[in-house]
Amino acid sequence: MTPELTDDALDYLLASAGLVLTAEQKADLKTIHADLAAMKARVRKSNGKPRGPMAELAHGFGFGPEDLA
Repeated sequence: MTPELTDDALDYLLASAGLVLTAEQKADLKTIHADLAAMKARVRKSNGKPRGPMAELAHGFGFGPEDLA
């Protein structure tokens, strides 16, 4: 179950990211929150198993042969 994205939570997340949005932009973000949560869950798992760090190479550096085993 996807947690509800409250206005206070959204304001906190935006402020912590240094983003300033209009009320219309915030409303748009709230409408897609559930879909984004579902997409994140699908991306993080492959064949029902959690993906390892190698699934997101853009976020990791300096992998050696032992990391590829």
